[in-house]
Amino acid sequence: MLHRRLGAAAMAALLGVGGEAAASGYALREQSAVGQGSSFAGATARADDPSFMFFNPAALGYLAGYQASLVGSYIRPESEVESGVATRAAILGGSRITGGLGGDAGVNAFVPAVYTSAQLSPEWAIGLSVTSPFGLVTKYDNDFIGRYHALTSTLRTINVAPTVSYRPLPWLSIGASLQIQHAYARISQAVDFGAAGALAGLGPFGILPGTRDGRGTVRGDDIAVGWTVGAVWEPQDGTRVGLSFRSALFHKLEGDAYFQGAPGPLANSVNFRNTDGKAKLTTPESLSFGVAQRVGERWTLLGDVSWTNWSRFRELRVDFESGRAPSVSSQNWRDTWALALGAEYLVADGLRVRAGAAYDQSPARDAFRTPRIPDSDRYWLSVGASYQVLRNVELTAAYTHIFADDAKVRLRDRGPGTENFLRGNLDANYSASVDIVAVQARLAF
Repeated sequence: MLHRRLGAAAMAALLGVGGEAAASGYALREQSAVGQGSSFAGATARADDPSFMFFNPAALGYLAGYQASLVGSYIRPESEVESGVATRAAILGGSRITGGLGGDAGVNAFVPAVYTSAQLSPEWAIGLSVTSPFGLVTKYDNDFIGRYHALTSTLRTINVAPTVSYRPLPWLSIGASLQIQHAYARISQAVDFGAAGALAGLGPFGILPGTRDGRGTVRGDDIAVGWTVGAVWEPQDGTRVGLSFRSALFHKLEGDAYFQGAPGPLANSVNFRNTDGKAKLTTPESLSFGVAQRVGERWTLLGDVSWTNWSRFRELRVDFESGRAPSVSSQNWRDTWALALGAEYLVADGLRVRAGAAYDQSPARDAFRTPRIPDSDRYWLSVGASYQVLRNVELTAAYTHIFADDAKVRLRDRGPGTENFLRGNLDANYSASVDIVAVQARLAF
């Protein structure tokens, strides 16, 4: 188990994957600088770059010869609590939890992606991609008033996808890919050992609520396998329509749970003893439909709509081998829709510019939103350009700014036997935004 955990950390460090998810939930759309320039409008239908096989494996069927794309996206999120208050449960006197607002919980990150494609015949092509389709990091100051709910939350994925496409007719390509995904997760929160000690009858020894904070951490990793299928259809010259479905992947994360700062009388109890732990993580299935329509000799209009089955995420539950009761945090997410519209313009031979806008619905509900993922509806504005510097080399750059609706966290500690017991009541009002810069190089042979 330790070997697996160190392997996960090494791969995450190598790829530099992390940061707050720029798409809703914990999804990462930042897999193509060409696509990002139009807010990924038309990404399910386009087939002019290897990076589009992430969105639709059938795109592979339209790529001639041998090609490769290298993508790097720098994500700069900001997520701050503008105002908030936290109090303890009534059984502990309802006293106020002191501290600050946590600082900027967003963590900057670099997200890479690599794609290769090879045309074996006019009908058959194969490809391979290495991406990070899901990821999240939020981190608060140690004195955050919501520290008993969350301090750090990390999810990193590395997805290797061998892909194949078949083009039985000049105007139709179908494709499929195998998704082999490694996931690593680590979450931590402060533990009010003072409150736990007081409830255990240790108050006369100076262990009182708010006087003895420690930390609890859970981490684990797993490999799961899924699939993606898709088709790209050209009903007429200049029109491409794409449809793609990505399956859910079912991870069973295994690792350990450990506690720091527990006072002697509590350190050996079943509730605060270091132990192995496990949790389930399901990355959701999604269905996408896209259109790319050429207008005249220079314009291409782009559109995309996608549905994601986020309602699979009902709760964050960690089970412990020590016999401690499971740690549960209700999420009750809902399914979401995303819509993107954009356009591309051919300025001159070898130079294309593009722009787009998107609406990305949040899966989080106001009644269950937590500091770990203080998600809200997002609105994208993007611009980008591609320039063919050599006959077989094209460079692309894109910039996106994401506006996010204000988000509210309203969590309640209803006493012993409830999921937020000892975490406290938390009322927090968030503001957030994201900036993304992406670059890409495409090589053709």
